[in-house]
Amino acid sequence: MQTQDRLKRLQLIGRVQLAYEQLKDTMQRYHDDSPRARAAIAAAKKRLSLLNRALAMLALEAAQSSPA
Repeated sequence: MQTQDRLKRLQLIGRVQLAYEQLKDTMQRYHDDSPRARAAIAAAKKRLSLLNRALAMLALEAAQSSPA
């Protein structure tokens, strides 16, 4: 079970990194201030934010469950 939890954490870290890269790419791709550009950037930011929150919650759980 511990190995599977570690694998899930590593996968989540990878997803956060990918979301960050996608946000950077999206911001570089759209130089105009069109509704389409704003929507694409907002979606990328939301995805990164949600994944970051999930990662923070996982880190908090791990910190609380580990012996001091």
